[in-house]
Amino acid sequence: MERKILVVEDSPTQAQHLRLLLEAEGYRVERAPNGREGLERAQVAPPDLIISDVTMPVMDGWDFCRAVKSSPRLKRIPFVLLTERGTAGDIIRGLEHGADNFITKPFEDDYLRERLRRIFENLDLRAQGQLDVEVTLAAGGRRVVINADKQQIFELLFATLEELSRTNGQLTESRRAVEEYARSLEMKVQERTQQLLQAEKIATMGELLAGVAHELNNPLSVLTGHAALLQGVADPAVTRRADKLVRAAERCARIVRNFLALARQRPPAREATRLDAVVAEAVDLLAYPLRSGGVEVVQDLAADLPVLWADPAQLHQVIVNLMTNAQQAMRASAPPRRVTLSARYDRPRAVVRLIVSDTGSGIPHEIRTRIFEPFFTTKPEGQGTGLGLPLCRSIIESHGGTISAESDVGQGASFVIELPVVPVSEPPPADERLEPTAGRGLTILVVDDEPEVGEVLGDLLSSEGHAVETAMDGLDALERIQQRVFDLIFTDIRMPRLDGAGLYRELERRDPALARRVVLVTGDVLSSEVGELIGRLGVPALSKPLDFAEVRRMIARMVRPA
Repeated sequence: MERKILVVEDSPTQAQHLRLLLEAEGYRVERAPNGREGLERAQVAPPDLIISDVTMPVMDGWDFCRAVKSSPRLKRIPFVLLTERGTAGDIIRGLEHGADNFITKPFEDDYLRERLRRIFENLDLRAQGQLDVEVTLAAGGRRVVINADKQQIFELLFATLEELSRTNGQLTESRRAVEEYARSLEMKVQERTQQLLQAEKIATMGELLAGVAHELNNPLSVLTGHAALLQGVADPAVTRRADKLVRAAERCARIVRNFLALARQRPPAREATRLDAVVAEAVDLLAYPLRSGGVEVVQDLAADLPVLWADPAQLHQVIVNLMTNAQQAMRASAPPRRVTLSARYDRPRAVVRLIVSDTGSGIPHEIRTRIFEPFFTTKPEGQGTGLGLPLCRSIIESHGGTISAESDVGQGASFVIELPVVPVSEPPPADERLEPTAGRGLTILVVDDEPEVGEVLGDLLSSEGHAVETAMDGLDALERIQQRVFDLIFTDIRMPRLDGAGLYRELERRDPALARRVVLVTGDVLSSEVGELIGRLGVPALSKPLDFAEVRRMIARMVRPA
């Protein structure tokens, strides 16, 4: 027999959802938008069951329920209230108005189907004929015989019990979810706290290194400048010594830049890099101290290693650091003492895997998780800064790779590096590879508050055939500009009285054409403040210590025709 259900719901969307759900179960559905129209429809053609929202215009669900239960013709029709609340007050109010069942919104479709099935099952039991004496009620898997005048209360209580049971189950699941989330959140808080502590250490180190870099880069500029001048001397012995000075100064400059990169978290300067060549250079650099310490070096590098898109100076720094750590870890170990560098290309994963291992005493388990923390060291006071491994991790991660330690006490240690293999970028455009001899015979102003830096840059430029003047700060430079026409201006950024940025802005106001021929020079190009300034002004920049080949290329770029 087809059952008819009257749905009284003012929301067209919810009414349509109920219609589709009920019709799919084989019920015939009629809909009314409010209690008054629902009552009229029920009086004309009584349904087998009424489902009504509580909050509706014209006549709400409470009044609609009372009107139905007050009608001798309609009072036996099961009346189900849909409500967003299921408090004790709602239940009492439902009893007062004659409701048979509550269903709390939002509800699951299966829950509504099951509730309706039980309601109609009870209707069938009533139809067996003993309605005026007693009624057998099926609910919760039990059959209970009750007096007819108690039927509504019991049915509503059983319905409420089911609702409470369902809600309790949901609360239990919610509590489990909350507890699990709390545990997860606590772990995240601990992890984030450690990250913040490390970030604070890095920030402190960044401020320290920024000052150190500024103090080091100026004398390094003097050193590299004079070494470059000596390279032009005809005496081969002097030239060879000058080459060694340049390489040593450049190494110092790379170390400073790498420390700044760790503190500033800036990307590396990348180029096509052969890992085997970088390893060979690192081994050559450490050949003497390793040999004198009785350490054997084994290179096991696969022949098919692909070219990496990487910063070779930074990778060199990582390998040197790991090899130095290995040598120090084996000082107290009995022979044989061995450092092994092995590299393989994992083609399916598109990564190169480099392992630097030693035969030392290994890393104790309790400190293995801390070795990459800034300032953490197991070396005696004064023999370690705790910055080596954090620097290595920062460099490798900036290349998109990973570094990890594997060790058993007494079995040595292995540091495993994985670097992604990506397509190597095309060579820079022709204008980026201008001949360094371009742009001779210019009049150039060098502005720097460090006299020795300005002097050596002036001497280098003069050796290339340029006419050079030097100034101590921005105000001094403006006076000289009034007296002479300059083709180019190289200016330091941080100076007393008037700094490089102020000089540029004043030139923009006085002589925009000359402002476009200004080059900023800084000892900390990785500083976010300096980087933001350079980006905002749109002015080309060079970093100290100066690479004179870069200076030449900058001159050629600045004077080439537009």
